[in-house]
Amino acid sequence: MLLCMPSCSYGRYLEILAAGDVTPAWRMLEEPVTAPLFSLAARQRISQAHVFLWNCEASGPATYSKPNQYLFHADSALLADLAFPNAVAITANNHVFDGYQEGAANLLSILNYLGIRHNGLFYKESGYKPQLLTQPPLPVVYLLTGSPMSQRGSGPDIFTLGYAFLLEEVRALRIQEPGAYIIVYGHDGDEYASAPSRRQVYWAKQLAFAGADVVLFCHNHRYGEIVILEDTPRRTLVAWSLGNFLFGGNLKWKNHPDVRLLSILIDTDTGEKYAEWIYGMTRNWSFSLPENE
Repeated sequence: MLLCMPSCSYGRYLEILAAGDVTPAWRMLEEPVTAPLFSLAARQRISQAHVFLWNCEASGPATYSKPNQYLFHADSALLADLAFPNAVAITANNHVFDGYQEGAANLLSILNYLGIRHNGLFYKESGYKPQLLTQPPLPVVYLLTGSPMSQRGSGPDIFTLGYAFLLEEVRALRIQEPGAYIIVYGHDGDEYASAPSRRQVYWAKQLAFAGADVVLFCHNHRYGEIVILEDTPRRTLVAWSLGNFLFGGNLKWKNHPDVRLLSILIDTDTGEKYAEWIYGMTRNWSFSLPENE
């Protein structure tokens, strides 16, 4: 179910654009720098949003890599196209550790070099910090990210946040910032199933009752339903699956007729949330909006 967008003035709304998996490896091998990842209209549309979230399901280069039939590596040649001023890369997923800790550390170095904000990986010594997404005069919006279980086996120094720890972070942040909007992005779901898993349903409700306004999931390569959890304190909006975006783990998504972004509006007067899909497509790995081009 999509939640119809309001017809009133756009000025009182915060827009969050959420994208699923970004894995540029096959494009990196075929055409490293010959064409942009976005058409002009697509880039302009993404830039209009207050926040653009995308799941960086890729490892940085590493000496040793885990065996995998797909390609989950990236370098700065293509990730530079994702350096939107409003963008935040989600790094709380299993494939950032395909090159073990070395690959995860190199991914962070690439993102930092390109000036891309990111959230999901943290060092044991420094701990995890929620990501502040907005600046005054906009309302305060935070992002927290995690996965069902912390990727502690891929350390020993770099981790992701497991759901139990993520829940505590949401609770603490809601107490600290009672008026803030909290977005949670989790890497979870049954692969190739658009319906949510029991684990997703359970944790979405837990996070909602802890104070999350929006809960997003990505992992299963399908686009899922968007719902409002009516009985939760902040009527939390949940997207069960954001699907694939610029997915180059295999060749299927090189030229794809259905590639989507999710537009979420938060009414800053009432706290109500609305959502709709923005439909696009890929041609030779480049995302475009056919209705505009």
